[in-house]
Amino acid sequence: MTGIGPAPILFNEFFQMFMRCMPPNGWPVNSKIAVGNSGGPDSTCLLFLLKKLLADLRSKAMAGQSIPTSVVSLSVNHNLQDTSRSMAARSAANAAAMGVEHLTLDIPWGTPPFSAKPVAGQPMEQVAREARYHVIFDGMVRTGAHSVAFGHHADDQVETSLMRLARGTTELGAGGMRRCRRWGMGTGDVEGGLGWVGHHGLNRWIMRPLLEVRKDRILATCEEHRLDYVNDPTNFQPEITLRNAIRQMLTLQEEGKDMSALSGLPQHISGSLEKIKIAAADLQETTMDLEGGLHQLHGSVKVLSSRLEDVDNEVTFHLKNLTLPSPPSTLILSSHALPAIVDPIVRLAFVLRVMRYVSFHPWGSLRADGNRRRTSIQRIIDTLWQSDGAPSFTAGGGVLWQPAIFSAKRRLRVGTQCLGRQLQPGERFAWMASRLPAVPYHILDTATLSSKLDVDITERLAIAMSRGDDSLEVLFDCRFLVRFDLSQIPEKLVGALRKYGETGVNVRIKPHTKYYWPKVVLRKPSYPDTTYATLMDNGQIDTFGHAPWVTMKYIRLLDAT
Repeated sequence: MTGIGPAPILFNEFFQMFMRCMPPNGWPVNSKIAVGNSGGPDSTCLLFLLKKLLADLRSKAMAGQSIPTSVVSLSVNHNLQDTSRSMAARSAANAAAMGVEHLTLDIPWGTPPFSAKPVAGQPMEQVAREARYHVIFDGMVRTGAHSVAFGHHADDQVETSLMRLARGTTELGAGGMRRCRRWGMGTGDVEGGLGWVGHHGLNRWIMRPLLEVRKDRILATCEEHRLDYVNDPTNFQPEITLRNAIRQMLTLQEEGKDMSALSGLPQHISGSLEKIKIAAADLQETTMDLEGGLHQLHGSVKVLSSRLEDVDNEVTFHLKNLTLPSPPSTLILSSHALPAIVDPIVRLAFVLRVMRYVSFHPWGSLRADGNRRRTSIQRIIDTLWQSDGAPSFTAGGGVLWQPAIFSAKRRLRVGTQCLGRQLQPGERFAWMASRLPAVPYHILDTATLSSKLDVDITERLAIAMSRGDDSLEVLFDCRFLVRFDLSQIPEKLVGALRKYGETGVNVRIKPHTKYYWPKVVLRKPSYPDTTYATLMDNGQIDTFGHAPWVTMKYIRLLDAT
């Protein structure tokens, strides 16, 4: 290219960007990566670079490298604008021109679990996003993709940071999107509902290789390699979404134009823009001047993103030092070591990480973080750091915090028995985080529980057995993955399942102990439940003399991703 202008992205440069997005344990052998392809310049550029990179790496026989071996293009037809179908068609054509496998995913509005199609004037950004992510995950499953790459870039990162400020985020949230993160269990609350992916989402990843690249370099790359793309006209309509309004505001400021084009916006969008200005002025870690131009904003968000990575690493370090041997599904934290965490932001991130690990809400959802309510999180911080031996309490997220006395040689003491007690030699004060009970422990066996805690798996077992499946997996309470080895299932259960429609018997997973560990029971009308498998406090499974036909694994994660 001639003249002075933004430089296209070099292939060696993109290789470094891509490798920085690698999941913590690497990519599986011979894995496939999907690209969210809208047909626009960002995703077209990403698809081209990724296709070229993987082809080059294969040609160099990099057998020792943990890298995906193939790429698939996924596009979503939202069916919300007149251009939706043509955009999806362009995405498919671009993928075909590059020799990339492609799948177009339609959103079937009005068909469960999808809501009715949003109409003009309604806030549609969040609805469309949830629907889009739902079908993208389905596309990953259908194509066998282990991860999905999105074309979000540095300008998008600024927009995301500002959007989060409008929602009242902390400085952690203002750091924007991560280069690599787990998909998580989803945003839904009901198995099969919109946004729900369950335990499968813990092993799939979202990555954003272009996150530190400005939009102008992406356009330069498309021009350099003569890549054909289309611009979504709705991206330039500020009345549709808050992101569009932010983009328009920043563009007008960058070009020194009058802001009158933003007058007449819907109230929920104009109100959010005002919140952004106030929140940006209150940031402690960096100065974010909305009138300073995109260059200044990129620098500010980069500072916040870097700070987020540092905080993640510091929290991981403290968790390793503070965590004591804990019963399954709980976390015991040494009280005397907590004061070593001084930074308020690190304390906040520490508490959020613990809550996400222990909560019964979907891993990765805002509900698992107590919806990040500042007053609630601050109450947890104040109590843990200032009150040795305070009474048990909860402050959201489905987490119960209890005082504890830990000793390597004596049984663990938890709750009221710790209050006012003098420590004996070898004992230390601690805090235990555990699942918030739905009902008191003493009535757990007799209480009527929700279908999420009293799970009827009779039909699922019967169908799996009739198909000749080797196993069945059931996610219990968003915490335990219960796996049934159908070749080892006890004969009495096999006989009961053959006639369950006639006899009314059923097999269920229920909670037991105050920590709500799973147990498998056979229920017969007018008879007490018969227990066939339970999780014990040492993490082993008691199958009551039967072959080891059940495993129960706590699957929630304590890492930062």
